[in-house]
Amino acid sequence: MSEQQKKPIICPVCGKKAKTGSAIDCARHMFGTGDKPHRQWVDANVKDQGESFIDLLIEQATTPGNRSYVLLAECIEKAVKDAEGK
Repeated sequence: MSEQQKKPIICPVCGKKAKTGSAIDCARHMFGTGDKPHRQWVDANVKDQGESFIDLLIEQATTPGNRSYVLLAECIEKAVKDAEGK
């Protein structure tokens, strides 16, 4: 598969494909769902950056830009690559 035809990103928590299948849409899905399993996954995967689910959610709601979505999307992409063994 070429870089142009990337496989869609699937939520590492519930297995759902977000609207476009992009990591950013998956991050939106995780914030929008906000249930305990999604919050725990985010907390476990952003703690290295000194962040938490609630920190990112507050920042996204109160600060211009998409830093929280981008940070979470990068974590999701890394988790997907790790799961695929790449």
